[in-house]
Amino acid sequence: MDGGGSRRPGAERSAWSVVPPDTGATPHRQRRQRRLLLLGAASAALAVVLLAVAVIVFTGGDEDVPATHPTTTGVSWTSGANANPPNDLASWEAWVGRPTDVAVVFTARTNWQTITQADWPMSDFRPETYPGQLSIAQPLLAKGSSEAACAAGAYDSHWRDFGATLVRNGRPDAIVRLGWEFNGDWFDPWLPKDTGTWKVCFTRAAAAIRSTAPQVQIEWDMTAHRDTMENGDNVWEAYPGDDVVDIIGIDAYDSSPASLNQKIFNQQCNRASGVCTVAKFAREHGKKLAVPEWGLDRRASAGGGADNPFYIEKMYEFFVANQDILAYEAYYSASPSEEENVASSLHNPATNPNSAKRYLELFGGPKVAATGTGS
Repeated sequence: MDGGGSRRPGAERSAWSVVPPDTGATPHRQRRQRRLLLLGAASAALAVVLLAVAVIVFTGGDEDVPATHPTTTGVSWTSGANANPPNDLASWEAWVGRPTDVAVVFTARTNWQTITQADWPMSDFRPETYPGQLSIAQPLLAKGSSEAACAAGAYDSHWRDFGATLVRNGRPDAIVRLGWEFNGDWFDPWLPKDTGTWKVCFTRAAAAIRSTAPQVQIEWDMTAHRDTMENGDNVWEAYPGDDVVDIIGIDAYDSSPASLNQKIFNQQCNRASGVCTVAKFAREHGKKLAVPEWGLDRRASAGGGADNPFYIEKMYEFFVANQDILAYEAYYSASPSEEENVASSLHNPATNPNSAKRYLELFGGPKVAATGTGS
C-alpha cells in the first residue's frame, strides 16, 4: 500500500509522535486500485498435530474444507500494526489488549534527503520510547532517479547516509522494506523497468546500507494479487538473491477477488504472488517470512470482501502454520479518511465490526479475547 495518510491538523497525538516535519510530502497510504499461545505444552505431540492440520488448510486443493478454530487466544509470534499516519499505535494497543511487537512505518518520499537523511519517523520510535521492532517501508528510488544510475552506483552515498540515520536513531537493526510493493502499478519511481538492472540497483542499495548499519535486516516485499510486474516479467524474476535478502515479505489485502470461502482463499494463497507461495519460497531458501501489511478491503472496484471475518480467521491460521519462520506480521488499519484507501480499519473507527470482534478473539490479549471487545 501507499503508506501514510497525513494526520490532519489538530488531530490527537499518541504516546509516539507520528507527524513528520513539514517536508511537503507526508507518507500516504493511498492505493490507486487498490500469541496462538501454544499453551498445550502438556502435549508436544498435540501441538504437532495442530500445526499439521493448519498446514493442510493452506496446501490443499480447491475443495472446501472446514476451517480450523483454535481454542486458545493470543499470538506467540511477532505481531504489530501500522504506526505512523493514520494509525495511533497506543490506541491500537489499548484496544487489542496487549503491546505490539513491531511498528510498521513509512518515510516521507519527497526527495533523497527525506528518504535517507531525515530522522523522522525513526526518531519517534527510538528503543527507549518504543521497545518493539521497527519495520520501515523505504523507496528504492527517489522521484526523478533511475534504476540504471542506481545500478551504476550513483546513489550509493544516499544509502550509506540512510544506514547512518538508522544508527543515529538507535535502530541499526531495523527491518527495511526496500522498494516495497514493486510489482504493483502505484509506485512508479521504483517499479522495475529492466528487471536485471533493478536487481543490481536493489543489491547495491542493500550493500550500501549494510556498510554503515551492518545489523540492518533487508526485506524484499511484494504485493499480493500481482503475479506479473508492469514490465511483463514474473514477480519472482525480481528476487535479488539469498545473499542480499534477509526476509521475504508480502503485503496482502482481501481483494481481487475476496476470500469469501476456503476455495477462493486457497486459490489466492497458492498463486505466484500468494502468501502460501511466498512462505514456501522462504522455507526453501532458509529465509524468514513477513506479512508487514495485511487487512480487509472495502473497495468494490477491487473486489474487496469488506467486513469479512472469514479472512481474519484464514490469515490467523496461516500465521499459526508458519510461525516457525514468521519474522513478523502487522495488520494495516486504514481509516476511511485516507483517500482511495482500502478502509481496513478495525478500531478508531470501527469500520468493520464483525471482523474487529474476530480479530480480538484470535489476536487479542487474554482479557480482550475472552469477550471479543476492546477498550
